Amino acid sequence: LSFSVKAQQKKVTVLSVPAASQFCKIVPGGTSVLPSGRFVTPAGDVIRITNKPFGMAISPDGKKAVTLHNGVFTIIDLATLKDIRVPGYENKINSPLTHQPLNSSAFGTDSVIASTIKNVLPQGSFLGVAFAPDSKTVYLSGGDNGAVIVYDIEKLQRVDSISLNGEIGGTRFDDSFTSDLLFNETNHELLILDRGNFRLVRYDIIAKKITASIPAGRQPFGLALSADKKMAFVANVGVYSYPLIEGMTKDNYNSMMISHHPYGDNTKESINGTETEGKKIPGVGSPHSPEAMSVFAINLTTNKVIDKFKTGFQVGEMIEGAEVVGGASPNSIAVGKQFAYVTNATNDNVSIIDYKQHKIAGHIQIKVDKRIDHFRGLLPFGITLSKDEKTLYVALLGFNAVAVIDVATKTTKGLIPAGWGPTRVLLSNDEKELYIISCRGLGAGPNGGAGFITPPQGTYIGDIQLGTFQKVPMPSANELADYTKQTISNTFVSTAIPDDIKNPLPALPGLHQSPIKYIVYITKENRSYDEVMGQLKNANGDSTLARFGVDCAYTLPDSLKVKYAHLKVTPNHHKVAKQFSFSDNFYCDSDASIHGHHWMMGVIPNEWVEANSSVDKTANLFSKAPGRRFPGSTGSMDPEDYGEIGGMWEAMERKHVNFYNFGEANETAHVREEWMDTATGAAHGVMVPMQKALFTRTSHNYAGFNMNIPDQFRMNQFEEEFSKMWIKGKKPLPSLITMQVPNDHTAGARPEDGYYFPHSFVSDNDLAVGRILHFLSRTKYWKNMLVIITEDDPQGGVDHIDAHRSILMMAGPYVKKGYVSHTHANFGAILKTIYNILDVPYVNQYDVTASLLQDFFTAKPDYTPYTLEPHDSRIFDVEKAMKKYGRSVDWRKVMQGPDMDDEDDMRKNHYKQTKGK
Repeated sequence: LSFSVKAQQKKVTVLSVPAASQFCKIVPGGTSVLPSGRFVTPAGDVIRITNKPFGMAISPDGKKAVTLHNGVFTIIDLATLKDIRVPGYENKINSPLTHQPLNSSAFGTDSVIASTIKNVLPQGSFLGVAFAPDSKTVYLSGGDNGAVIVYDIEKLQRVDSISLNGEIGGTRFDDSFTSDLLFNETNHELLILDRGNFRLVRYDIIAKKITASIPAGRQPFGLALSADKKMAFVANVGVYSYPLIEGMTKDNYNSMMISHHPYGDNTKESINGTETEGKKIPGVGSPHSPEAMSVFAINLTTNKVIDKFKTGFQVGEMIEGAEVVGGASPNSIAVGKQFAYVTNATNDNVSIIDYKQHKIAGHIQIKVDKRIDHFRGLLPFGITLSKDEKTLYVALLGFNAVAVIDVATKTTKGLIPAGWGPTRVLLSNDEKELYIISCRGLGAGPNGGAGFITPPQGTYIGDIQLGTFQKVPMPSANELADYTKQTISNTFVSTAIPDDIKNPLPALPGLHQSPIKYIVYITKENRSYDEVMGQLKNANGDSTLARFGVDCAYTLPDSLKVKYAHLKVTPNHHKVAKQFSFSDNFYCDSDASIHGHHWMMGVIPNEWVEANSSVDKTANLFSKAPGRRFPGSTGSMDPEDYGEIGGMWEAMERKHVNFYNFGEANETAHVREEWMDTATGAAHGVMVPMQKALFTRTSHNYAGFNMNIPDQFRMNQFEEEFSKMWIKGKKPLPSLITMQVPNDHTAGARPEDGYYFPHSFVSDNDLAVGRILHFLSRTKYWKNMLVIITEDDPQGGVDHIDAHRSILMMAGPYVKKGYVSHTHANFGAILKTIYNILDVPYVNQYDVTASLLQDFFTAKPDYTPYTLEPHDSRIFDVEKAMKKYGRSVDWRKVMQGPDMDDEDDMRKNHYKQTKGK
């Protein structure tokens, strides 16, 4: 007995976020709580600016800063921190940034062209901003328009516009896409990256002409210049140049598309090409290509590339016991008299290039705390070198801090707290101050509810969530030590807790065996907490926002309230929440789908994902500019996005845990999504690899994201394939099943298809959720199953706590009944749940430091199945939705559940039928 008591009192140390019991909140000047459960306490003087600043420059006279966002830039007075947004919210200051390529020689000055194009076309800009020596003229990357905008920040007007399109050296360049840029005073020129045509452009500002076009690698992203102005360095974040199917033309494009990804990444097929559905599929080559994720050194005297450096860890290397599957993602460069320093976001390190000796001299592995240094997740982005070349300052996109690095010892001297997602850091001329920008600042905060006042920027999550600009006095050694402690305590805490061996969720992977053997992980699309769950009792909800709830006709226009009295949009969500467990303190880390499908599958969005997803861009699939077939998925992960050792899929494969996928990761940037694309929801014309671990474990008969396809059609697909493989078939059920059920995303009403309102799509989705649980809870696997239901992002909704707050429900025999969890949770907490139950090692810092959701679980199982709630046919007509497919839903069969093929049942039936014979 004493031994037993002692064993139960054994304690284990777990890491978790500091806000485990707190809800999200924004506290300017204090401690804000992020969706991740981390705190942010930005150092120095802080102002909030437009969201997602990815470019920054300081004027030569040290008086002004300009930050560049998508279609917006901010002018900041560094003495007073007063800022001017261009364009202004009141439309008193017009934007000079447009999508139309403007050539100064063709159009003249701003006053001439303003009358014809002012505020007519969409706006965009990407990364690049630089000052002229006069400290009033700035050059802004126009991004998608292939232009550089010249702007006077004193007169607040455009001076000129430079197009990168045109002929140079006998070659015609079109469809340019302006990326990073810098001003080279020595030659009175601009150096400009063109990610459309994969090149560096030199532009003479006096002669007003392009003087050189120099090939760069794929998706050139970062640009720097040597101290003597004789060398330029380009960081290329692209992995592949993505081809079309062989023989594809504009005329046959639709008929030539294939129904799924063509190959797994870094396989024989992806390197050399293959054949799929009778089509010849070109390969994308090797990730080891010199053009892939590399740094080019360019001699500006000869306009020749003299070195192609492959920085960071390379695909296929074994690092700390795991194979590298993601490229290094070199992105930003700081240059000294002999060495260039390059941030490799994927590897959490900085490459040191001895460019005079033409070699990589080593790496600086950025370390912040020995308890988490084994895991990646810092995501180094912007980088600055002190004048004496002894110190590097690195913006850690994933750690909400700036690292101060001693070059000589290659060690982290300390951390300076920043906002959420720092992107750039620069020094004042006298190096007495640091300037830091963060893309998400203090977070989003509420975007609806009682007492909420709509701010000038609007209520959409991507608008209400402002960035931050910090002015930080250079800290002393003691101040830096305090800042470092603050940064770590903002990020995680270490706690010794009892090892509750009875809890089905172990505190750590492998700590003890869980009775849960199977996990079904379901993602839905774009809903916030309040609009679906806000009516639930004993939870922190706002029922006035529950437009997709139950008895929610009050959210409709007055003319419809009587007709739709007692409207039930989500009866199954409400029933599942009441029968099992749900959270009222769960947040998506993501703003939108591209982030969400990365986060929830265990890959932190890197600097490329963040910047590329935040810029307006136009595809031209048949362009000569290869960058116009840009990577930039919404539901998949491109090779540019992979983590160093991957994410959840790769973690499962390394541990030999079997998994299978329904619908996730089918959607790349250029897919077609029509009603007939039911095999995967998408038809592919641009050839993009899928993660190798996932490629052979993904259904080709289940539709992922495609709002033209009913979720009821997906449910038929799911039930048929599940039954074929794991009920009637001999294959063992995988330990992990992932599913995408997307129609709560909503779309425009289609009455002819039975979708009368946006509510109709949510009703379709609710019915699908009910069908999944009804089906699964009547299989032989239910007794050892956990079902996790969440959203990929909350961008379509409103919430009175935070625009990131969303839905998390858990169901299964070992889930508490009628329970509300108030533990702060995010995608990391979901992944920690999966990893701990299936005994899979953590992948990144967000997994290891996430909240432990043991409060959801009970040691006393209840095997009661879930019974489907019928939908409200006034707003969604299933038969109409299925009519174009010539199919229907057999409700009798659905309610009956799957055919059981259990060996014990079959034995009993055999003897019952043969009794007496």
